[in-house]
Amino acid sequence: MQLNDHWRKIVKIFIFAFLCTEMQTTFTQRDLAAQRGISLAEMEAISNDHAFGDTKMSAPYQASIRLAAQERLYFGKGHICSGALVAPSVVLTVGSCIFSQNKRNYYHPSELRVMLGNPQRFAPNEQGLVVGVTHIYQPPQDLALAILMLEKDVPQDHPLIQPVGLPSPGETSVLDSSDASQSLLQISTWGYDSQIRELHDLVTLNATHTVCPNTAGSPKRICVQTEATGGAPSLYMDAGATLTERDRLLGLRSLDGGFEDVASHVNWILANIGDGSNQNSSVWGALGFLVFTGYVLMVSRKTLSA
Repeated sequence: MQLNDHWRKIVKIFIFAFLCTEMQTTFTQRDLAAQRGISLAEMEAISNDHAFGDTKMSAPYQASIRLAAQERLYFGKGHICSGALVAPSVVLTVGSCIFSQNKRNYYHPSELRVMLGNPQRFAPNEQGLVVGVTHIYQPPQDLALAILMLEKDVPQDHPLIQPVGLPSPGETSVLDSSDASQSLLQISTWGYDSQIRELHDLVTLNATHTVCPNTAGSPKRICVQTEATGGAPSLYMDAGATLTERDRLLGLRSLDGGFEDVASHVNWILANIGDGSNQNSSVWGALGFLVFTGYVLMVSRKTLSA
């Protein structure tokens, strides 16, 4: 009888853990406006403001990295930064994005969710995906980017999501190109307007390369200047905003305003992601499951012996 009770407890713990992982609350626009303490008129203004440029899904690789605990309050609450899908189960972002200032440590993979295929921060899309993270490759001391391994591959034929290309190993960085100032670059970001309101739509901007201030001893940076937007209000980009040229990822925005140079990280990235599919990240998921199972069995045995 005690053995049956023992296994019932284990099954209940697994079911409870599964439900906690899978449950996610969604809200209507009216609910969202109430949660954020703004009027519906302001919500509409955020949603429909096209002053910053094209707000369609022109960056199918763009990822919204979110805290799972805050996402339970309402969809979009947990957004902490942007990133880029570079392989079926690999997202790149800046290291500062996945570092918790409160805990003075990196977030655990189970604390994060990645939203893909959805240009609107606060409104779920039926074709969008919200994917868990199984492992995080933290940046070495001399680098600044982090790798998130997703719990499943993004389908190759997904209509709204496609990985962006990485620079080839040994390829000349945009920093070293003689005609860098002539390259037309694109920035994609979820940011803030001049009143520090969170923008509802993904914004894309054209930009050109400029010379960075002296940053000797720090990782390579790319500095850009956005094209004039006809008197549009100021736009503040979020960390991890993507910088691309012809569907090739050049940089990800750091907290200090520059873009971390992806070309200087590419050898480290390729060494860690393998073929970029879920078979690499699933190893970490399996190890996590085994650790969790061992913990459950240990707790159950202590309960029985008490």
